[in-house]
Amino acid sequence: MARAVAVSVSVSISIFKSRELNLGQERCHTTTETGRSLQVFACSTHVSFKSRLQPSSFQIRGDLKGVEQHSWEKLICNCCWPPSGFFTALSEGASSRGHRLSKRLKRYAKYEDGPNLGWQWTPSSVRDTEVDEKNEGISKVEKADDDQDTSRDQVRQEQFNRFAMAMALDDDGMAEQVMQELGSPVKMSEMRKQVDGVTELEEQLQELYAEVNRMIEERDEDTARALIEANYESLIEQCEPGGQGVEHAAMLDILAQLRLTLGDFVEAEELLIQIRKILEKVGINSLHPLVDGILDHVGGMYTALGKPEEGLPFYLSSLDIQEEVLGQNSPLLVKTLLGLATTYTDLDENRRATETYQRVLAILERSRGSSDETLALPLSHLGHSLLEEGRVDEAELSMLRALRIVEKAFGSWDGRVGVATCALGRTKAARGEVSEAVALYRKGLQIMDGCGEFLDDDPTMETVRTDLAELLHMLEKNDEAEELWEENLRVKEQTLGPNDPKLVVHLQNLATAYAAVQKYEKCEPLLRRSLKLVSTHLGPNAPQISIPLACLATALHHLGKQSEAEPLARQAQHIREAAFGPDSLIVGEACNCLASILHSMGRNEEALTLMFRVLAIQEKELGPDSPEIGLTLEFLIMLLQDLGRTSDIQPLVERIQKLLRSQSQLGEVN
Repeated sequence: MARAVAVSVSVSISIFKSRELNLGQERCHTTTETGRSLQVFACSTHVSFKSRLQPSSFQIRGDLKGVEQHSWEKLICNCCWPPSGFFTALSEGASSRGHRLSKRLKRYAKYEDGPNLGWQWTPSSVRDTEVDEKNEGISKVEKADDDQDTSRDQVRQEQFNRFAMAMALDDDGMAEQVMQELGSPVKMSEMRKQVDGVTELEEQLQELYAEVNRMIEERDEDTARALIEANYESLIEQCEPGGQGVEHAAMLDILAQLRLTLGDFVEAEELLIQIRKILEKVGINSLHPLVDGILDHVGGMYTALGKPEEGLPFYLSSLDIQEEVLGQNSPLLVKTLLGLATTYTDLDENRRATETYQRVLAILERSRGSSDETLALPLSHLGHSLLEEGRVDEAELSMLRALRIVEKAFGSWDGRVGVATCALGRTKAARGEVSEAVALYRKGLQIMDGCGEFLDDDPTMETVRTDLAELLHMLEKNDEAEELWEENLRVKEQTLGPNDPKLVVHLQNLATAYAAVQKYEKCEPLLRRSLKLVSTHLGPNAPQISIPLACLATALHHLGKQSEAEPLARQAQHIREAAFGPDSLIVGEACNCLASILHSMGRNEEALTLMFRVLAIQEKELGPDSPEIGLTLEFLIMLLQDLGRTSDIQPLVERIQKLLRSQSQLGEVN
């Protein structure tokens, strides 16, 4: 029986010690993602590689198309981790503006000149360029020239510094004077008693968080889940009807983050719903010291779960609350702003994301100077966001500046320099300078391999190998590309075992690499294994299963195994029709796959019917003049020729000619 450690703060929350739990359940993996896109198993993609082939069968050319990759690990995002000291809070009943300001000022005293930003690179894109060394530290961020705001910020900064000094010296008189100036008089003796009363809660929650993460690192996921469940059950037992408050939401917040870390997405979202209900019931009290942090975390978790539209209001509410207390330019806003910018990016609101990253840089430059190492992360993200907007030159300057900052701060052979070098390579690739991109990627990967900071299964290493493999494929260096895909699969198998559904994307990526050079005999076993994993973990009719079904059908088609390929292609078509409706593009892809197989079997009438359906879908979804229709028209012409229906061909030929003229004119304009 697990032992509960009671913490009294206005509610009693029990933190269970995992070492006293007796577990007997089997390990299981939650792999379903409710309401998510079709590519549930995929791994991380980047804007530079928009040309990746989509999961579908081929048109008449017959190239096996692979799964677009997304990062599974993306679901564990930096914005969800609670910073040390986050739960330094007052009891709900004792909340006041004075208490909230006191908490903020204490946190500011702890960080002194701003938050200590963690370093988690997401390689973005930027191209090398010539930049004057003397201008290296100059940001392109536009800074507001508002004397009144600057003066107000300076006054607030001075008050923060005085309060920090008072807290360090235990000078209650000075602290109370600052609080009086801020318009929130408070007796420090009373406040200290209330803060002391919740210190144990902070420590216990941080202990729980650290302990569960240690179990995850040690791959003891059963015990981690049991510990989370035990604490959840204890919390529910202690909640009196109608008595839930913000502290309950704070505990659920931690449990939701831990569920997300374990990949238990359904359970995490259920906890988020409970948090929302609590906040709706008690109201979002801007004076409560826990509220803004909870809002931050909820926003981050929804964004990580692929629902940024639900996360955005939480980030905005948190930012409003913090700005009310801290002003517009406090370094303490940076964490929330970074999460907000990520959410804008996921919503494809790239202009807003860019503006938010620029604001982060302005804040950090004002508080830390123009060459501080903490600028590198937002510079990298800014470069990526600018590239999304097509502002390549500005993105280039931003990423180059990030690279120079990390080189100066950490030395040329630090792992962060390797990642930044690869980011630069990605911009070379975006500009079509593939050979230069490969050289930078190789250099970056060499640094990352040699620095000792990255394990083989680190998501960043996986992303770099993935991008480099694709670049090598573009240069037709297929043997080297295959080695990198094989390495990705080998590392994942060693880490996860042979039957984990997260292997699916790596199996299909390697199969795609083999298919690119017509090694279909090597594709078949990989795709059969992929199909078995998806079917086992999601069931035979899950929408996600249509991807390996279509890919395997395509590979069998090229191996001449049409009788095996046909039922797989039909199954993929029926699953997609049920999941996405009869007129979706992804159904058109399945119809195209089946038509190719039927054509190989001499069943041209059936194939023709399917391809006219594909044409109708494409015209509806893409428009009648879309270049993608060209291949469909070519296939239709070939089928009509085989059927001897030559009189029906001329209109299709004229459409192709019109498309070619439009493309030629567009090329001349560009």
